Amino acid sequence: MKEYDVIVVGSGPGGATVAREMSRKGKKVLLAERGGRWNWLGNTLSVAMILQNSGLTGSKTFPPFTQVTIGNNYGGTSTIICGCAVPPPRKVFDDVGIDLSAEAEEARQELWAGKLPDELVGEANLRLMEAANDLGYHWHKVDKFIKVDKCIPECADCMMGCKRDAKWSARFYGDEAIAQGAELALHTRIEEVIEENGKAVGVKGLSHGKPVSYYGKRVVLSSGIGNVGILRQAGIREAGQTFAVDFLQFVGGVSPHINTSKTQPMAVGTLEHYESDGFVVLSVFPTWSQLGVLLAMKGPQHIPRVRNAFKYTGLMVKIQDDLKGKIHPGNRFFPFTKEPSRNDKLRLAKGVEIMKKVLRKVGASDESIVELNPSGAHPSATCRIGDVVDTNLETPITNLYCCDASVIPAALGLPVVWTVVALGKRLAKHLERTFQ
Repeated sequence: MKEYDVIVVGSGPGGATVAREMSRKGKKVLLAERGGRWNWLGNTLSVAMILQNSGLTGSKTFPPFTQVTIGNNYGGTSTIICGCAVPPPRKVFDDVGIDLSAEAEEARQELWAGKLPDELVGEANLRLMEAANDLGYHWHKVDKFIKVDKCIPECADCMMGCKRDAKWSARFYGDEAIAQGAELALHTRIEEVIEENGKAVGVKGLSHGKPVSYYGKRVVLSSGIGNVGILRQAGIREAGQTFAVDFLQFVGGVSPHINTSKTQPMAVGTLEHYESDGFVVLSVFPTWSQLGVLLAMKGPQHIPRVRNAFKYTGLMVKIQDDLKGKIHPGNRFFPFTKEPSRNDKLRLAKGVEIMKKVLRKVGASDESIVELNPSGAHPSATCRIGDVVDTNLETPITNLYCCDASVIPAALGLPVVWTVVALGKRLAKHLERTFQ
């Protein structure tokens, strides 16, 4: 029977980071991923293949139907995000006594974080930034996880997967782990922790539809909301009793001067409202296929607007939502209950009004402006620090840890990758000490 030093369940930014760091320390690592590895990137089909239920995972509450994107492929959702680089916010972690500054700085160079030159930011984004600043706001270029020498102008493929490997994703860390000797088990759904005398000693599940058991000295769950079912099976009922999704809302308008259909998503925006009001505003709009789905959810009378998919100039508000929601393990299409609270709606509305002002400033008419329904961006806070895991990310079961957005103690309201990578680096340091 083969025993691993560390079993990591889930290959997103948290799991891939732990696998990479531990394999670099010479540990025997197994990285288990429930999905496969879809490599045909940069197209609409890639989104459907990488996301659970082709991106149509939603809330049991209907109406409204709260859609949340959940990854189901090697690298998780990081493969099709915008590559927006925002470091861990102190306001979220200070209350639980965790300082991620050292790990965040360590990750900065590895994640290629930095601002893009004007030619990659794009004329439309620069015009939006100028218009917002003329209105008295404080917009700027946003750091991105992008290698400038591999990126090209007028490309907006980030949300469909970067076929040039110009954008960082968790696959880079996963591949590094494999190069250092880690084993990758694709199409492997872990469902249960193996316990002996109150300690985690392995996991059970299905690999390519067949029962499997893996044994290890440490087990790290990094499968997002999938952690909840595994933890509840192990008797940890607190898991999944809270839930955040960083609600976001898109607003688009047709301007005779610019459109953002072929510009770098989230290349400009502002965090000036984050500390005071808990939201950020960034330049981004759905792809044509995503827009069609979101318009249909808004109502069939809005579907004809999809004809302007390549004419829209788009913006997005993202908020720190209230922790009002629950996870329902075992329900594939509706695995949670979640809808915007009154406070969430107020935050979104404030951001929407700012975005409308900016769109009008660049020439969009009120008749052309469309507000899409709120949707969820980052499933998180289901296994919170101080609630389900301790400050070392360990559960009540010895040697069983969680490391992904699920452990964040409150809604982040920001792009999560940098934060989760920093958490992974911090956990890897702790795990290394436990082996000494």
